[in-house]
Amino acid sequence: MKKHYNGSLLFLYLFASSIAFATEVVVDGSLNDSGWQSAQRNTVNYQVVPQTLTKVESNFSYQVITTDRGIYIGVVATTKPPLRVRTQENDTLFTNDHIQLMIDMNNTEQTSYVFSVNHQGYFYDGIYKQNKELDLDWSSQWYFKTKVFTNSWNAEIYIPWTTMSFAIQEQNEFGLSITRFDESTNATYSSIPANASMNSFLTNFSKQKVEINNQSSLDIFPYISANRDIANNKNSTDIGAELFWKPTKSQQLSATINPDFGQVESDELVVNFSAIESFFSEKRPFFNDNQSLFEVSGPESLRVVHTPRIGGESYYDEDYSGELDSAIKYTISSEQLDFGLLSAFESADSGKFGRDFWILRGQYRLGANKFGASINRVNTPSIERKAIIIESDFNYAYSDNTKLNFGIVRSDIEQEPETTSDFGWWLTGSTEPSEQHSHEFSLFNYGDDLQLNDIGYVKRVNRKQFEYEYQFQIPDLDRWLIRDVTFAFETELKKNHQNEKLPRIVGAGVELVTSTEFEYQLSLELGSSGYDDLLTRGNNSVWLPSFYIAELELNSPEYDWGSVGVALEMGTEGLTGNFYNAEVSIEQQISTLLLIGLTVSQYNSDSWLEWDDGNTVDEFNFTEQGIELSVDYQISESQEVRFKLESVIGKANHLNQYIVDRQGELIGSKNQDDFSFSESAFQLRYKYSLSKLTALYLSYSFGGEFEDDLAKFGKRNLYKQSINAKDAHNLFAKIRLHF
Repeated sequence: MKKHYNGSLLFLYLFASSIAFATEVVVDGSLNDSGWQSAQRNTVNYQVVPQTLTKVESNFSYQVITTDRGIYIGVVATTKPPLRVRTQENDTLFTNDHIQLMIDMNNTEQTSYVFSVNHQGYFYDGIYKQNKELDLDWSSQWYFKTKVFTNSWNAEIYIPWTTMSFAIQEQNEFGLSITRFDESTNATYSSIPANASMNSFLTNFSKQKVEINNQSSLDIFPYISANRDIANNKNSTDIGAELFWKPTKSQQLSATINPDFGQVESDELVVNFSAIESFFSEKRPFFNDNQSLFEVSGPESLRVVHTPRIGGESYYDEDYSGELDSAIKYTISSEQLDFGLLSAFESADSGKFGRDFWILRGQYRLGANKFGASINRVNTPSIERKAIIIESDFNYAYSDNTKLNFGIVRSDIEQEPETTSDFGWWLTGSTEPSEQHSHEFSLFNYGDDLQLNDIGYVKRVNRKQFEYEYQFQIPDLDRWLIRDVTFAFETELKKNHQNEKLPRIVGAGVELVTSTEFEYQLSLELGSSGYDDLLTRGNNSVWLPSFYIAELELNSPEYDWGSVGVALEMGTEGLTGNFYNAEVSIEQQISTLLLIGLTVSQYNSDSWLEWDDGNTVDEFNFTEQGIELSVDYQISESQEVRFKLESVIGKANHLNQYIVDRQGELIGSKNQDDFSFSESAFQLRYKYSLSKLTALYLSYSFGGEFEDDLAKFGKRNLYKQSINAKDAHNLFAKIRLHF
């Protein structure tokens, strides 16, 4: 790819001349202060989605002013009225016209802070990570205003340096990218010739220099909450606080006492019969703030530190129940070195000792390369278990377009009457030899006795696996009513440490966008026969026949009234059975303040296998159906109401029961009963925002489960049974303040 220096040259004058004007800027969306009149306006953009990287003029213009206190950015986006309206929660991705800023404050080309606003004044912020993931759970205090005109709209943004953690240098150099999604063309334009899916994305950021004062800051977030437990006829009140102190820009000390993290944000309702644990992201502000140093990931969704473990259930002790009492986190950064410590302490029910967590991490940065090491310790007194996890990782940038990551991890577990140790390693890489071609691979070996889930997360261990994916894109086809198209091929080879042959997988797919903005995805995956070593939870593996999975997904354009999405998956699974999984989702903007979303799904399998006990497996004709209804109503700029109902039902008609022998063959056994189940969750939440990080919440919620061994209820009655169960039933109020 050619290197483009336009952005860097234009910004040299911009940053050298802008400091004097910052005191004359008022963030009101007008962009008519004297400071903006004197700041240079840049009108050069690049189309980055579809990835043509074509230079264009004046899709949007932008100006930048920096001071020793923060950065001001003004954007003017040209439009074709009317602009689409979408009522939504903040901190969720946009589907209409919006601006996104990305700032790499340490200029390491590894992570970036993200700030985004749309023309309605909604916002999200987060962190873009080196593995090309965008994490929207991080939040901080920054300021913006938007104004809409007949043929354009303005975004005026101020981001204090105290918002972000970075190492102070004599002359701070940071990277900057500004992008705009243009809803009228369904395309994304950027100040740099790269998008977030490219290896060279962070290296293409415009490099800017600014002198920054080594400021200190102290933020205290006290809270008070009250809960009425209707199901158990109990009342409770809690008081606690979170503290974030930055004695210098390169140091931060965070602490929380008697934290209360429940009731406000709820996880998705998931019914999981598989041997793989469900993954939930972190939603708690304390654990999302200044957390990127501790985040190390590998194949199979491996996370060396997975903070939802803290204050949650114990993976290795099903009977454990505890609450988080306190936690503390300290990080310090220099020009090349980073160091962090995180510790947390729980109290268990009935006066027992709870778990304690100790996480230590250090890393050395050299340009875009990084070497890191971690040591984590978790003590679980309820089962007399002590776990020590030692990890080391190396990120190597061979070039702007080629990246490699190597990691090795070891677990040492002391749990009477034995001590268990094992290790794992991984090597992943990606390269983009041209703008149209990309290759990714992963090679990993996770030991049979590797145990990370005291504080980490991994889908499965006991794996020796190789994966490869190739993509070829034509971003400017513009033929046969197709705007752009991407072809993909993937393969997967694997076995376990017992040298059992696991299914080999090969797949291909195509993704295209039409000139009328419809999006289609088609894929086909073929799997060979092989052992399933997860179904029986560590007992004899099951030999299963070959299978295929075909998938079609269709998403409509974003119309003024809303959008529609359809997904259909079908194939073979189990012994000789067919399956399908269908989902339809609709979003409708009823008015400028009201959005309704509805998703309906159904899964059916002729040969659904479920573990019973030991080496016993049952085969069912299984049907699962789900409904999700959401309503978002914006009362005013600072007030919103959210309604959400999720319900899942299932019916299983028993076909056969089998005993799995040592060769993996299934031997017929006695018959079992049918069963049915249902689960539901409901939340009605009112939020009054006092500021970007503080709010008053009122919430009414309930949830219930129902199971019937005879499967005598129809679908309508199954929905009704779980909704009426109300195993959890709460009225909750919370206020979070900021000092």
